[in-house]
Amino acid sequence: MIGTITVGINLQHNRSHGEKASKLRLNQLLDTVESTASVACFTGDKVLANELASGLLRNSEVLAVVIQADDRELVSLRRQADNVDLATEPSVTPLVRDVFSPFTPETRVGRIRLTPNQQVIGEVMRQELLGAMLQMALQLVLVAFAVAVAMLFLIIRPIKAISDGLHRMDASRGERLPLPAGHQDSEIGMLVEDVNLMADHLVQVLNEERGLRMQREIDERRYHAIFENADTGLFVLDNEGVLTSWNPAFARLMHLSTRTEQTAQRSLFSFGWKDPARLADVLLKSLSSQQSTSGDLHFCSPEAPDRWLNIMLTPIADQTIQGVIHDVTQHKEAEHSARQLAVTDSLTGLPNQLGLERHLHELARACDLTQGTGFALVLISLDDFKRVSTGFGPTAGDDILKEAGRRLSSSVKGTDIAARLGVDQFAVLLPGISLDLDTERVTERILHALHKHYFVAGSPVQLQISAGIAFYPHDADAGVAELLQHADLALSEAKSSHGSSIRFFDPTLAEIAKHRQRLENDLRRAIRAGQFALFLQPIVDLTQNALVGAEALLRWQHPEHGLVPPDEFIPLAEETGLINDIGLWVLEEAGKQLAVWQQAGLPLYLSVNVSGRQIPDGLPPSLLVDQAARLGFSPASLALEITEGVLLSDFGSAQSWLDAVRSSGFPVYLDDFGTGYSSLSYLKRFAVDRLKVDKSFVRDIGTNLGDRALVAAVTAMARSFHLDVVAEGVEDADHVRLLRHMGCRYAQGYYFSRPVPMESFHEFSARIPELLRATLDS
Repeated sequence: MIGTITVGINLQHNRSHGEKASKLRLNQLLDTVESTASVACFTGDKVLANELASGLLRNSEVLAVVIQADDRELVSLRRQADNVDLATEPSVTPLVRDVFSPFTPETRVGRIRLTPNQQVIGEVMRQELLGAMLQMALQLVLVAFAVAVAMLFLIIRPIKAISDGLHRMDASRGERLPLPAGHQDSEIGMLVEDVNLMADHLVQVLNEERGLRMQREIDERRYHAIFENADTGLFVLDNEGVLTSWNPAFARLMHLSTRTEQTAQRSLFSFGWKDPARLADVLLKSLSSQQSTSGDLHFCSPEAPDRWLNIMLTPIADQTIQGVIHDVTQHKEAEHSARQLAVTDSLTGLPNQLGLERHLHELARACDLTQGTGFALVLISLDDFKRVSTGFGPTAGDDILKEAGRRLSSSVKGTDIAARLGVDQFAVLLPGISLDLDTERVTERILHALHKHYFVAGSPVQLQISAGIAFYPHDADAGVAELLQHADLALSEAKSSHGSSIRFFDPTLAEIAKHRQRLENDLRRAIRAGQFALFLQPIVDLTQNALVGAEALLRWQHPEHGLVPPDEFIPLAEETGLINDIGLWVLEEAGKQLAVWQQAGLPLYLSVNVSGRQIPDGLPPSLLVDQAARLGFSPASLALEITEGVLLSDFGSAQSWLDAVRSSGFPVYLDDFGTGYSSLSYLKRFAVDRLKVDKSFVRDIGTNLGDRALVAAVTAMARSFHLDVVAEGVEDADHVRLLRHMGCRYAQGYYFSRPVPMESFHEFSARIPELLRATLDS
């Protein structure tokens, strides 16, 4: 009964499994032709569809194929050899697969309808069911056979095995009666265990005696085997250093002949030690401390190259010392190579920063001890190297650095020291030079060599070279670190001249650097202490004669120096990265003010300056959108002023940032227009909302015809681009009249108001209508 149920369940399972397998195979078949079908349906190619359908019908499990493009049937094929009427077989469910465009995967362009061949599939399933029934029958036979085998192996054979084992077992030799498998907890197993316990007790004493004897023999043999066969030299000597025995490895290390008798008196000191006193020191330390003492000794032998041997001496008894010796030459050489690599530049072979500092400390110590003339440190910069490396690639840059290193080495004496400190910076140490004139002459020779053309990919390239010089001890009261710092200050001064030049360290440079450091520290404190304030300067509409907004200008209220203008701290903030935090604070305060104005119904906007260092990561467009939503002001009321330098720095990033900001609703103004290199071309590349003409052009339009013509041209050009113009630097009524006549719509300057604290803005802006009327009455 159970067998019948089992067979029935298995048959049902196999049937279900066969149907699923058939469906899976057909789906996999559709997967293989899906890409071809998408092309056929997309293009409406009936020939391709017919070939595809014919290929599908080659599979015996496929009865019919229909391919449709949208609502139009491209092909319908059916297997001719099968006499199957689909209308009379409702159980035949076709597989339908939608086909999508190869270019826009979300667009459906057609479908494939595939009808399974139930006759073939049914035949396959019948074969599988027949196999399953045969398998079940075989399983039943095997079960019956297994029961018979189990009786034989679990009962009959274990009893016979115990009997045979008892007859053969010799308990005195340690033999044991094996436990029949599977009888650990049965009566048979307990009987075998009792027999074995008796045998164990019988031979226990014999085993203990035999074990002690064998261990003694093994220990003795092991010691002799280690001593004779060890790769490390082993030896024994007395407290006078006389050898009493040694192993073959020691003889090989010391180049002793195999015929040398160990009974002969031979001192460890008689070998070719380069420093025997060092060996004596190791021996005395071992005897005095009664502990293991080791040391590396230089060994010289006429039979082989010099080597380094490590020797370890350990007192083991009165007047007796055990020694271990092995060759550490490779380790010493590797250690030496590692030290050399640590102080050597891998590209040029010159000393690196660490190597230069070692030479500096050595020269400084020698100078301090002998009260010598001192030395000069020359730092050299390849000012254009990064530009050239970026343009021609890193391989070309490496070639330039190698050639520069060769030229530098050939331009100095053998006693001078050349080094490479950074990507594009070298250094030269000139010992024994204390006169500016001598150092300048040598430095000019070096710069002349480095300034010659380098050939990169067949093209000549010339670099600007700058050098900074400092002297020891004249320019370094605090030591080598200060010397490096002062030479670097001199180099920075030379690089700031934008041309190949040489600068000597001057104490004023250190004062400037200290002032800069103090300013940077004060700037960091100012961010935390809230010492910044926003001042507003009105922006007026000359066509409507009304106030329309203001530019937010940052001011620093220093607790000691008072109001610090932005020109003194913004460049430092950009260089140190603090501009990101400062810029976010400015936007936060401007957003709060806009929210107040909009709640009061004032249709005014604010513009804020954005540094190139904030774009794109320091001021992501998503942050602006979140800020507007959080503070409750319209994005259209916050304009972002950028300069051409932002567009020049990174075209791709600037373009993406600009598009994202404007698409979020924030206007973008191009500030200081006309002061850059390609202002007109950038209007075609970058979409902005307004141009701000720099005040340097507006200030003199009343007296300078060239400035007047330039502002008029910019205004006319901006109109052709559908852009409004904001004129900065408007200082009198004549400026307003001229700008209005030119068609300039917006103006900003001292005529209307200087930048004033945010809380005083409305008080000062109240008189703007009167100022505008004064420009109309004349």
